[in-house]
Amino acid sequence: MPKKRKPHGRDEVMASVLEAASELFANKGVAGVSVRDIAAKAGVNHGLIHRHFGSKEVLRRQTQEKLSADLIGEMGPGSSFEETMSMAWAALLKHDAYWRVLARTLLDGKWQGEIQSDFPFVDLAVQMAKKEQEQGRVIEDADPKMIVAGIMAMALGLEVFQDYILTAAKLKDGDPLETKANILNFWRNLIKLKEEPLE
Repeated sequence: MPKKRKPHGRDEVMASVLEAASELFANKGVAGVSVRDIAAKAGVNHGLIHRHFGSKEVLRRQTQEKLSADLIGEMGPGSSFEETMSMAWAALLKHDAYWRVLARTLLDGKWQGEIQSDFPFVDLAVQMAKKEQEQGRVIEDADPKMIVAGIMAMALGLEVFQDYILTAAKLKDGDPLETKANILNFWRNLIKLKEEPLE
């Protein structure tokens, strides 16, 4: 097996470090990973991490933002609020490092400053919810931010605590993906969104 080429140049080093940090933070949490661990996995000298990122906290935030950008890039533009939320859930399932790093960061309580610098998907979802309220497709007497927050809480909660939730609610017998989709469809009905059939 040929030896893997070490990354060279700023862009290659940063990309390799972010990829290594994504995997390690997702599996062990930010607190459980050292800069040297990340450097070893990325195939770079640990001094390069300090040079290009400054600190482990800056690396953590840039890792979260890269994972967020990957998630959004997977989605593409939705034509409706419901389609956007469905695509977001599908992307969330595919890019589990995003929510794993996020959950570990929050549970460890070791971050400083902002979790992310901005939240473009949430801003878009709120705008789309408000637009569909105006068209009568979404319940009108609810704050669109609350609608989006509720859907996010349900989707992220189902991913992070899936085994506990499905076991406790005695929903473990069926296909987990279909069960979670049915739970999210139930939320759609509560806010008066048309339910789409499962694929």
